[in-house]
Amino acid sequence: MIVCPNCGIELESGYTSCPLCHAEIKAPENQLPNQPIIYPGQEGPLSRKEKIALFWELSGILHFSSIAMTLLIDIILHRQPGWSLITLTCITASFIYITLIIHGSKRLSVFLGGLLLNTIALLFFLDLLSDGIQWFVMPGLPLTGFLILLLGLVLAFIRKTHQRGFNVIGVAALATAIYMMVIEVSVSLALFHTFKLSWSVIVAVSILPFALLLFYFHYRLKRGTSLRKFFHL
Repeated sequence: MIVCPNCGIELESGYTSCPLCHAEIKAPENQLPNQPIIYPGQEGPLSRKEKIALFWELSGILHFSSIAMTLLIDIILHRQPGWSLITLTCITASFIYITLIIHGSKRLSVFLGGLLLNTIALLFFLDLLSDGIQWFVMPGLPLTGFLILLLGLVLAFIRKTHQRGFNVIGVAALATAIYMMVIEVSVSLALFHTFKLSWSVIVAVSILPFALLLFYFHYRLKRGTSLRKFFHL
């Protein structure tokens, strides 16, 4: 509403002079421009960055709410934290994994370093909270280290190659075959103190022809067929 400075009557917006005393009406300087009214539900769609940020925030709320609930239930039942510490460790590690994927995946060194440290911490506390340190050093550490190493090599190959197709599956298959042998050697050294390879060699030999076929199909027959195009994704 506008008030006439001469006679003091209230006028609707849009008048340039008072219809009663014909005094000139000046629009207030701080008058806000007309803006479209946005009703609930008519907001624009969230961007990909906003969706990722919202997912991370909701994940954090869900994870730490679960931690609080499990601790509270354990304290009510046993008057002190017990089994809830294992749950707390797993939930915290899960949130750290999600954070690394969302915020650290663009830098491979940061991503792999975070995965390694988080996994080592997870295994250490799980072993400590169970029956003391038993399997963490052997075979826990070698298996974790080789897993992150092979994962890093696969991710580096994916980033360096220009044509991603069946060659990616082939590299992942070869990494899996190698890791099967690492598992058997680590378990043999931990349990029997001997270097032994048996079933893992059979697995590796079975995977090798499949991986070679994928490489041949990718580089010779299809000349770098994209997985999205091949599977119509």
